[in-house]
Amino acid sequence: MTESLVKIDKDKVKAPTVEFTENAISQLRLILENDHTLKDKHLRLLVATKGCDGFSYNVGFTEQNKDDFLVTVMNAPDLKVLVDPFAAYYGEEMSVDYIQDFEENIEGFLVVNHHQKDFHGKFWRGKPELTPPLVDPALNKDLKK
Repeated sequence: MTESLVKIDKDKVKAPTVEFTENAISQLRLILENDHTLKDKHLRLLVATKGCDGFSYNVGFTEQNKDDFLVTVMNAPDLKVLVDPFAAYYGEEMSVDYIQDFEENIEGFLVVNHHQKDFHGKFWRGKPELTPPLVDPALNKDLKK
């Protein structure tokens, strides 16, 4: 099955709530104020992979797609982030921090899904309510294999 065939029905997905730490807010503002190449782009919170411990996330700047949610950061109403319907469905409540650890050579935004424990292992088996609503419901049969 190709990715273009699997399309989540955005109308049946609730926009997530996203909160940033003070570190993340100041870093995002610093980036947006000083990088002119990001004009008309937003920070995107994206599910990158699924492992035994749940989802891992990527963060980057992109333009808004038609199906994206443009989510206002709860504790910084002047900031908005993009979340696609898949990430919104599984990341109903998220927090974002900005980490700077020079000893470990780690720097960047860190996304925490507050419901991550619900998505460990093969969580969708036998639980149709954990399968996102698709535009073509017939595709759901293919996803359960």
